[in-house]
Amino acid sequence: MARINNDIFKLSGSLGGMTFSQDELGTIARKKPEGPYKLTKGTRDGNVEMGGASRAVKALRRTLNSKKRGLEDQYFSGRLSGIMRRVVALGEGVPGQRKLDIRKNGGVLENFEFRRARPLVYSVGGIKEKPTLNSERTEVYWSTPALNSKEQITAPENATHFKFILGAGTVSNYEYSVERKEYTPLEPKFRSLGDFVESEPIALKQKSIAPIKMILKLAEATAVPEEVAVVTAVGVVFFRNVNGELLEVKDSLAMKVLGVF
Repeated sequence: MARINNDIFKLSGSLGGMTFSQDELGTIARKKPEGPYKLTKGTRDGNVEMGGASRAVKALRRTLNSKKRGLEDQYFSGRLSGIMRRVVALGEGVPGQRKLDIRKNGGVLENFEFRRARPLVYSVGGIKEKPTLNSERTEVYWSTPALNSKEQITAPENATHFKFILGAGTVSNYEYSVERKEYTPLEPKFRSLGDFVESEPIALKQKSIAPIKMILKLAEATAVPEEVAVVTAVGVVFFRNVNGELLEVKDSLAMKVLGVF
């Protein structure tokens, strides 16, 4: 494998004996494999578990509606699938059939950045405390940190305000089905829950910003089943005051997974 620097054509596909693809760092060039070959058992097992991880990521993205909300970067799905594969590796069972236990091993997902180019800590420092949930795991509570604007907030040029964002979404644990030869959710009938709330706009000219209590309600009554995880995320987005109207600053959103319950 080799990388092509300064590839203005963004090559992809095949040419001669080479194949080209793109990732977040640029163009990758690989030599085509020669002739048919058999995958090792380890590779086959890894592919099956990666398939399970991808299914879980797809379900979580759908619950959060993260793409439509504009929360993701270009490689969000691939990056999260790679981390979810590590969750599978921690599960009980034999390779290729290990349980994808997001509730038990979901701590691996914590600190995952929705947009890699703008980590949350680059925008606002001091965010450490995880959200908390009620006993039914249907309500999420989080208090923003007390902030010194000059020392702990790095705002885009011309930004005048910002908002905190609190989000959460549910995703089922998965297990390998011998009959179907693929990973399936343990709670297929549970209606996924996901939502986001925002704080009121906060003026950046304030020298100190007091903590703000935020509450997100996922459901009114139904408790979240034991085999379903609740993934929580926090973030910020900046605005510019234009003639009394707050307009969102382009590419100013930053968000990360802060707790998995």
